Amino acid sequence: MRTPRTFEAAVEELLAAIARGRLRPGERLPNEGDLAVELEISKPTLRQALRVLERSGVLAVKPGKGGGIFLVSELLPYDAVSAQVGSETEHVIEILRGRRVLEGAITHAAAESVTADDLAELERTVRLLRRQTDRQKITRADAMFHSAVAHATRNRLLVDAERAISRQIAPLRDLLVVRGEDVGRAADIHARQLRAMQLRERAELDAVLDEHFRVLETRFAESLGQRWETLFGSDRRTPAPPFEPPWKKLTRLPDGYRKLG
Repeated sequence: MRTPRTFEAAVEELLAAIARGRLRPGERLPNEGDLAVELEISKPTLRQALRVLERSGVLAVKPGKGGGIFLVSELLPYDAVSAQVGSETEHVIEILRGRRVLEGAITHAAAESVTADDLAELERTVRLLRRQTDRQKITRADAMFHSAVAHATRNRLLVDAERAISRQIAPLRDLLVVRGEDVGRAADIHARQLRAMQLRERAELDAVLDEHFRVLETRFAESLGQRWETLFGSDRRTPAPPFEPPWKKLTRLPDGYRKLG
């Protein structure tokens, strides 16, 4: 398993590639699919990085026929990028904190109304997760489990809420599979959550949910060089770390770099 890149690492690599590739304003970068392959990241993570660079005035992303990703300025505004990365990081922390509240409530609601058919479907998604080896399929199987939990509530609003959560955390899903044992761990957590729902053991369910939420929260904190307690603890006093300008890293090309274009 390779170490997945977060949107912050993708921003750094894109800036380094622009500088080394000597692109000029108006020049087109490769399309999303090619860039995602080039940087070895998922498309949601790439879009998050592109959003930061677009807001910073580095790139213009134009949809539709004749559109694409274009360089706006060869004078890379690192201060603006730093501010936008910090803002995006705060947004991710907000999403992960909100996920705890919403997904926890959805799961408890499901535990109150879950049926034998619901439990059978949840068991199926756990088995499906255990069989996967490809990262993309692993994250899809993980998302299927959460979707099945939401549908067990028989509440359309809660189903829609779970879909919204899934969309918001899509750029972070690569962090769920970093080490070889991660698939087994995720499947085990799901299986224990399923059992707690079946037995309606609220305390056990809360403990499993906390463990589950901490996996992604911890991975995100580690990607920033931070501890979980710093970003998600009850006494969060330390702000997210500043963006490290990539000019410090331009003495050589990033590992695996190939010239864009």
